[in-house]
Amino acid sequence: MWDQNYALSELPNDEELDEELDFIFNVLNLDEGSVILDLCCGQGRHTNGLAESGYFVIGLDSSRELLNIAKDSSYENACFIEGDMRDIPLKRNSCDAVINMFTSYGFFDDEENLKVLKCVSSVLKRKGKFLLDYWNPYTVPQLDNVKNWWWIDEKTLSLAEAIYDFPNGRLQDKRTIIDFKKGSIQKSVRNIRFYTLPELDKMLKSVGMRIVETFGDIDGRNYDVDSRRLITLSEKIK
Repeated sequence: MWDQNYALSELPNDEELDEELDFIFNVLNLDEGSVILDLCCGQGRHTNGLAESGYFVIGLDSSRELLNIAKDSSYENACFIEGDMRDIPLKRNSCDAVINMFTSYGFFDDEENLKVLKCVSSVLKRKGKFLLDYWNPYTVPQLDNVKNWWWIDEKTLSLAEAIYDFPNGRLQDKRTIIDFKKGSIQKSVRNIRFYTLPELDKMLKSVGMRIVETFGDIDGRNYDVDSRRLITLSEKIK
């Protein structure tokens, strides 16, 4: 049910998407024709934007519904695969870069989250790059008990509630979509584990990658405790 709610969620506007794409281009600094895996690609916002700029991009997501949306506006050099991020169905050493944007990491327990990073490392070429875009774990606790709502359209209301589990560093993101036209209510919960920079660094090193740069947002600012995001650029060293 989460994929239906995500499809109706409040996503960054076109201007912010352009800023995100510019940031990805500049940070990855890849040659045209490079192969990029967009891990947890959702509706394909970044996949299609990167493909339009001349990269060969593979979008992977577990949601068939979101992939169908992505395919509606896809480019010739973009392809989409339904799959699990813990078992990426690509050949070893086949990608120049992997991106994971918009806080799409940490859905599982620690062992399974580490498995995701192992899969990322396995599909990257040597010196391949991994861009991980994540909410800042030090600011996430401020979301505890925050409630928000917005109108998706004239007949559809979205309600969001966040509950933070301090001992385990996990955020429950509860969503309710009320469709007054259909008279329906859809509910879903997304549970995310947030790792600090030292924790991520340790995990990445254990799978043969090292962090080479960190950022606090897509404008390239330095990362600190008050940053909106924790964005890491890693390189495969083994």
